[in-house]
Amino acid sequence: MKQGNTREFLETIEAQDAYVHYKDRFFFVNGCCVFRNESGGKSSCIEMYELESDHGNAIADICSITKPTIEEVMEEFTHIPLIDGKTFWELENELEWV
Repeated sequence: MKQGNTREFLETIEAQDAYVHYKDRFFFVNGCCVFRNESGGKSSCIEMYELESDHGNAIADICSITKPTIEEVMEEFTHIPLIDGKTFWELENELEWV
């Protein structure tokens, strides 16, 4: 991962937002949040959007993952296709943390 290391990036998005640059495209990761679900228990959620420009308006939803725990959210986030049909692990070396 450019501009930081992968472990630190993943730890950051477990609790905070982050911006990512990939080729000529920009993305916003709305870091994990924990909330009370409809049954009164807790759930965790992370979202990712493509932006029109660096810190611009969202133009496409990339993913929205809700699971019982942050660990489950992060596991899915790193293993589903995110950009150009590639998973986070396939994109890792090309992503720039901005």
